[in-house]
Amino acid sequence: MDSRKRHIAKTITWRVIASLTTFILTLIFFKEDPNATQKAIWVAVFESTSKMILYYYHERIWYLTKVKIRSSVRHLIKTVTWRVIASLTTFIIALIIFKEDAQAMQKASGIAIVETFIKMLLYYLHERVWYKQNLGLDQRKEKDE
Repeated sequence: MDSRKRHIAKTITWRVIASLTTFILTLIFFKEDPNATQKAIWVAVFESTSKMILYYYHERIWYLTKVKIRSSVRHLIKTVTWRVIASLTTFIIALIIFKEDAQAMQKASGIAIVETFIKMLLYYLHERVWYKQNLGLDQRKEKDE
């Protein structure tokens, strides 16, 4: 497996985990809606599609931005900016799909806030699992874990 296939596999596994998390959170927050399951599926589908596109542009903007800062600071800022974009996207999609719910604004806000913390934890764990796998890596320098 080459590194491109590894990155594609990582992308797919993360997107499945992230969309499933959004689906579950949407079900929890909108459980009173008689069509909650169907609508939660749509939230997850629209989220997956839109976030792949937005993430690509987020990566391109950061790639083209030639700000001279330490890489660790850059990665931290990049992480925060992506999480803001991603959670705002989930909020907007949930708000649109559940617009007839009287508490849609509060519930969509709840999903976005909770997903921010859950997905950061899940993403970290996802990265750790993939780090332990050498699939698609020719060699890896020994690092402290």
